[in-house]
Amino acid sequence: MRVVELFSGAGGMSLGLKQAGFDIVRAYDAWPVAVENYNRNIGSHAKVTDLGDILSVVPELLRLAPDLICGGPPCQDYSSAGRREEADNAKLTLAFGILVATVRPTWFVMENVTNAAKSSTWQEARKVLKAAGYGLTESKIDASRYGVPQSRRRLFVVGRQGERDGFLASSIAAAATQPMTLRDMFGSTVPAAMYFPATSDARRSIWGPDEPAPTIRERSIRPLPVSYRPHPDDAALVENGFVYARPVRAGRGVRSIDEPYPTVTRTASERPGPKYLSSPHPADPIAASSTAVLTIDQISRIQGFPAWWKWEASSKRDILQMIANAVPAPVAASIGRAILDREEGRSTPEIQGGFLQWLVRRGRSRQSARNTKSLAGRARRLLSGRTFSVLALELAALESAEEFKAMKRNPQSDLRQALRLLAEYQAEGHQRRKRPRQIDAQPIEELAKAA
Repeated sequence: MRVVELFSGAGGMSLGLKQAGFDIVRAYDAWPVAVENYNRNIGSHAKVTDLGDILSVVPELLRLAPDLICGGPPCQDYSSAGRREEADNAKLTLAFGILVATVRPTWFVMENVTNAAKSSTWQEARKVLKAAGYGLTESKIDASRYGVPQSRRRLFVVGRQGERDGFLASSIAAAATQPMTLRDMFGSTVPAAMYFPATSDARRSIWGPDEPAPTIRERSIRPLPVSYRPHPDDAALVENGFVYARPVRAGRGVRSIDEPYPTVTRTASERPGPKYLSSPHPADPIAASSTAVLTIDQISRIQGFPAWWKWEASSKRDILQMIANAVPAPVAASIGRAILDREEGRSTPEIQGGFLQWLVRRGRSRQSARNTKSLAGRARRLLSGRTFSVLALELAALESAEEFKAMKRNPQSDLRQALRLLAEYQAEGHQRRKRPRQIDAQPIEELAKAA
């Protein structure tokens, strides 16, 4: 699947989707320093572009004809660390929605802070995307459950043409694991390294698991030497056992390495200041002054960048800003794998347990309700995991499936009825859920001008 990333930054989302198996064909960002680092590490297809100027980028996006558009519009206007006032940066969320709705890829992925879900700007963008025919899955996830040792809470919106809302929610939830801790990353008993004896003193012998290995020669692979030791900074962090993270809103500043790090920000490498030292959080396990200091390399890895990634900028502040702005690559890879599994029919939406109770309340026996739920699941599998926002289209797709055509009339009728009942249940559930604040309809030209 061909992917274009908008608001790419230094490339965390592109890296993750590439690792999942996507083909990244173009990326755009307004910050030249981030674009330079993207091109240095991922590939020379990122461009410095003002994505607020929608008309300047649409023709190229249409020529590229991506299967998926992804991106993380700037979040400062929504962030809990900011003023939470929707201004120029928030309008770029609307610009993202308009660009997707204009180009109409089959899929899109948008990442932002969780507060964005309650914003009026997202409601406008959401309305544009729904009018363009996208079913939306809006998931709030904790990054520590998707491959990075960081309790970073983020909103991911995945859209696909013609689907029902919530179509990918069960797959994204199923991808979650136990929270990853700092010790999991920096204190593993098995070093994250491989040993390939060098052919000369000028070459290295220890290679990381996230970079290409050297040329494999006869008898070139050996067990890791007993003398191997992890990087001194990692060893010092594990030995200390605690790190400091400047709290955003009167939270705890000292964290154990046996828990995830809080959200990585531009201040992640700062030492505690006099104000915090004089008035520490009562739940801090040790004095903040005694904690380990994270290096830029460690912060980069906590954010999901591999050890081989090279950062270059004129200031440490710029490097930390690029790291903090990024989508952690392992998180993007998890979302990407869920998309590919659905695209290729390897997964199907989970049918909620409430469907069975709903059928019972309508007068069915429990056995009959279980049979109907099972038939609905079978119909989903025959549809290769697809859902449709219009029931008639869903039934037409079912009837075109070869396995369905080979069935006798009664089983066909049972499958159709199961899908009808499931659609009715989902429609009733949608009506019960709180509707988002209504946004006055505006012509697409006016929305583009506002963005």
